[in-house]
Amino acid sequence: MTRNKAAMIPLLLDNLIWGLLSATVIVFSMLTNRFLSVDNLTNILVHSAVLGIMVIGQSFTLITGNFDLSAESNLGLIAVLGAFLLTAAGEPSNGSGLMLNPVLTLLVMLATGLLIGEINGLLITRLRMNNFVVTLSMMIIVRGLAFLITQGKTVTNLPASFKVLGHGSLGPFPISVIVVIGGFLLASAITHSTRFGRDLYATGGNREAALASGIDPDKRILQAYLISGGLAALAAWIELGRLGVGATRIGEGMIFEIQAAAVIGGISLFGGRGTMIGALGGVLLLSSINAGLNLMMVSGFAIDMVRGIIILAAMLLDAQKVRYKAPAGAAARSSHPVEMKG
Repeated sequence: MTRNKAAMIPLLLDNLIWGLLSATVIVFSMLTNRFLSVDNLTNILVHSAVLGIMVIGQSFTLITGNFDLSAESNLGLIAVLGAFLLTAAGEPSNGSGLMLNPVLTLLVMLATGLLIGEINGLLITRLRMNNFVVTLSMMIIVRGLAFLITQGKTVTNLPASFKVLGHGSLGPFPISVIVVIGGFLLASAITHSTRFGRDLYATGGNREAALASGIDPDKRILQAYLISGGLAALAAWIELGRLGVGATRIGEGMIFEIQAAAVIGGISLFGGRGTMIGALGGVLLLSSINAGLNLMMVSGFAIDMVRGIIILAAMLLDAQKVRYKAPAGAAARSSHPVEMKG
């Protein structure tokens, strides 16, 4: 392979997401004339808002070479907790009866997300526990807490003012869409134009080299988990507004879609690579595929199969990036990303 061709392959892999997104839009617009309708495109953006916010948080941890598998349960717990604190006790609301002020409720939700993120980060950085095991265990624990709070009941009758973020609009533009686009732009600026962002990439790219250059990898990893937890609270607020209820199964199984969107958008499972704008492309791709398949009334089982194929494709794409970008021997050392950190 010539040097020019070898250099082109990583460039193509980095920007493949936009070609895949374009091809998806073209194919579905040919298969159904409803795909490019204003209503459908708006629905794609609205339904991708929660996924998008979660992908931003996951991307921060992935850049450092870590996972946050607890993110989906964090979302579910915070949503249920917020709904529970806001509403009346007993049927049909199934709330706590506290009926807290919405602003105070939001502060509790944010604090909960940050606390879970901090616990994850401290267990991984201070106690040197494996990040995969820690966040997988936390995923199970936090989901259990969500069930304990409401005893599995759905919490209803949320205040209208609390649902604005997930259900309201500014003119023709849904507020949730504005928030997620702003979130990706801000995250992109942070990761590529600040010392903090450069430290995250250095930590994920080569922890030892980062440490030698004066960076505190443990501090940056902890901060990444705090960001992930805080953004789970924002996503929970949006989801509560969109659904109008707090259900214990909110976010269940979502972690695979979050990981796939980030990785197929260019964020590496091995750390140190990828862009937030590419991750946005991954979110739009998955949301477009889901919307297109639903418009064509494809079986839910078939949709799950397609999601599995997408996840496999994301892993394959990431493996090829390691193959063509990593120095000799680095790919072999990176073949077990779960064991890299913590």
